[in-house]
Amino acid sequence: MARGNLDDIFEEDAPTAKRAGRSRRNSLDEDDTPKTRRGRQAQGRDAFDEDDDAPSKGRQRTNSARKQSAAAGWDAFDDVAGSGGQNYEAKNEMRLEITKDPQLIRMMQPAPFDSYEYHYVREITSGKRSFRGLAPADDCPLCDDLDHYGRKVAVFNIALWDEDDEKWVHKVWEVGKRAATTLRAIGADPKKVGKDYVGDLTSPQLYLAVHKTGKGTKTEYHVEAVKARDVESDWDADELNDDDYERLSKSLYEEAWERHCTRAELEAAVQRVLNGVDDDEDDD
Repeated sequence: MARGNLDDIFEEDAPTAKRAGRSRRNSLDEDDTPKTRRGRQAQGRDAFDEDDDAPSKGRQRTNSARKQSAAAGWDAFDDVAGSGGQNYEAKNEMRLEITKDPQLIRMMQPAPFDSYEYHYVREITSGKRSFRGLAPADDCPLCDDLDHYGRKVAVFNIALWDEDDEKWVHKVWEVGKRAATTLRAIGADPKKVGKDYVGDLTSPQLYLAVHKTGKGTKTEYHVEAVKARDVESDWDADELNDDDYERLSKSLYEEAWERHCTRAELEAAVQRVLNGVDDDEDDD
């Protein structure tokens, strides 16, 4: 199983020593890395978990008997409830890959469409190792029996400025707790979103520049507010207009982003760790 950049998202939740240098406004960490002006189109990245068979594009849905709801909104992120309806190839295409070059994005919804607690069980070295925890978190076997530290993930539908094709494209952005906290703070600032959009990240005056520095355990994610008036002059991009919004809204992802795990599945994972099951076993 390829885990892609999701580990980086989680590493940014871990405490890291501050680097010397000036403070970067609205960034997640203090960093003195030079900021280039424009980003490149994000490319797909490896999935961090296996998924059930599913449609290949957009909002096509899985069989209704298997469909499970997302945990939408900020309250759900606080509670971290919990199925992905996409196979990993399709999800790779949809995912926003954060790069070292800043990319310009616009939020398509005021809050995450899904939130969950993600467990990557390193003690299991073959087969299924990543799991979406149960909600509430205090009723999760991995938490209760292994004292395993699950990481919060919030998932957003966003518009990305594709510099190559010079148009806005739909992407899905997975963020860790620190980035989500920064986004919430930006949305609560009337100077950034306007007094009529406090708490709403879809403010027409708000765009975001996102990039990362470092790698592995030293990965740091940076999110900065960009005013609509600066989109053309600083980014050589077009503002997201009504036609763009309508076009992209047709492909917004609404189901749970990662597959819900059953209690039996999580309990089996616990037993594999406690019993030291042979690593050659594949229980996917």
